[in-house]
Amino acid sequence: MGPDITNRTIFGYARLLSFAIAAMFMLSILAPRIVAAQAAPIPDRHSSARLDSVARLLAGLPPTLSEHETLAQTPAWKEHSDAIQGSWSKVRDGQQVALKAWRDAELPHGCPVGQTALYPFSGPDFLNVYWLFPDCTNIVMFGLERIGDVPKVETMSEKEFTNLLVNVRGFMVNLFVRNYFVTDTMLKSLGRNRLRGVVPVFLVSMALSGVEVLRVTPLDPPVPLTKSALTTSGQTDALPKERVRKRKLRGVLIDFRRSGSTQIQNLKYFSLDATDAAMADYPEFLDYLRTLAPATTLIKSASYLLHGHEFSRLRDVILDASVFLVQDDTGLPYARLRKRGWEIAVYGTYEVPIPPFQGAYQKGLAAAYEKQKPKPLPFRFGYQLISKRENRSNLMVARLSSRPNPAPTR
Repeated sequence: MGPDITNRTIFGYARLLSFAIAAMFMLSILAPRIVAAQAAPIPDRHSSARLDSVARLLAGLPPTLSEHETLAQTPAWKEHSDAIQGSWSKVRDGQQVALKAWRDAELPHGCPVGQTALYPFSGPDFLNVYWLFPDCTNIVMFGLERIGDVPKVETMSEKEFTNLLVNVRGFMVNLFVRNYFVTDTMLKSLGRNRLRGVVPVFLVSMALSGVEVLRVTPLDPPVPLTKSALTTSGQTDALPKERVRKRKLRGVLIDFRRSGSTQIQNLKYFSLDATDAAMADYPEFLDYLRTLAPATTLIKSASYLLHGHEFSRLRDVILDASVFLVQDDTGLPYARLRKRGWEIAVYGTYEVPIPPFQGAYQKGLAAAYEKQKPKPLPFRFGYQLISKRENRSNLMVARLSSRPNPAPTR
């Protein structure tokens, strides 16, 4: 007769397995950096010089490699450079200047809390998180958008290169005008054109921001085991067909450096479905987010996803990991933050959300605006921009003075 397997024994196995999964995930995040540091030489395709030169080329800036100079002499690139730099100059001299001035007056200098900026539902929006928190060493972002790769401009035909520039220009100019991405439009755009994912958008944004791209490294976390894979004997079996994940968790690590600085910063972007149902396939990602505490968090243009029930697990983890928060009304619900003891200062103008989100109107937040009577924001932030003359953007800066006990893990 075999050993008696009690509920306590099974629970012990489950806890050990949970810790093992989290450790495997953290190792998968760190291992690529260790391996890359030991590897010599770095493959030419991903060399620092090439990456930065490609980023500049796509951003309409003079490339730094001689092999890219021929591409920069083509009529297509010259047209691209004039157009994207013309649009960018308006953003740089308007939106960026105003946002940075507000940041310097209203936010703590440096990275407000810790060394990590967390940006859920970000898409490839490097610009806003970097404008707000340029001194955070680590930036962690995630969304539905696919990863993609560094475009191989050296092997493209003239037509392919021209189409790539057109795609880059259309994508970036849309961001310049709105200051946010429309998710459905972005997913279709990244799936159909030569961008193929968020990596080229990150490269362009970094080049425009004046930072040097050093390395692009894929992050492929291991396939985790779920509760359904744990048998009563304490052994692990293959996942049954109904538990096969619909979407594999993938990520990318981009190392970059500010011009004139020796400090290397990094951006990690993960492509995943963050609903509660999907998170059952990779619970180790939630464990990873918890390790980022204490984090500085940015949430904007998030479609009010954290107001409903489909993202409750992620919402709890963000609350557990965050200590400093900048968000618009689409982020964490105002009432939930106040209940947890957050101190909240409001900025801009708060009104009924735009269609189809009118049901996300928050009476408590409206009362806070009535009480604090803030001035309108001098820059666009979120969905409520009506016109250049009528900016109804809203923004909250929230601080947690003492950390409550984290929400129970589900």
